[in-house]
Amino acid sequence: MIEGSSIDSEVVEKVRKISKGFKTILVCLDSNHTHDHVLAELEAYAPLTSVGSYCVVFDTIIEDMPAGYFEDRPWDKGNNPKTAVWEYLKKHSDFEIDSDIPNKLLITVAPDGYIKRVG
Repeated sequence: MIEGSSIDSEVVEKVRKISKGFKTILVCLDSNHTHDHVLAELEAYAPLTSVGSYCVVFDTIIEDMPAGYFEDRPWDKGNNPKTAVWEYLKKHSDFEIDSDIPNKLLITVAPDGYIKRVG
């Protein structure tokens, strides 16, 4: 277990060191759900995802909920994991949204959150 903020440089470096040598890596992000935090996580951890595998960003459904639904949280419509995924994908063509997974699941908290590394 690594304790600390998922975007702290020391934590990121520890995860990078642990991940070295693995052939297949699946990344799951489910921490602070603000746009900036998730975008920082994506920049730090998505590159660890092996080609053909996924970086799964949870709770992207926040963007699809009514504004103000999470009144006791800093995230909301326009400031959440899905908006971070969309921004990340604008600059990283080696990932794409795999909509087949949520379509198969029928119920998910991660629509547009299953991003597959394709290159």
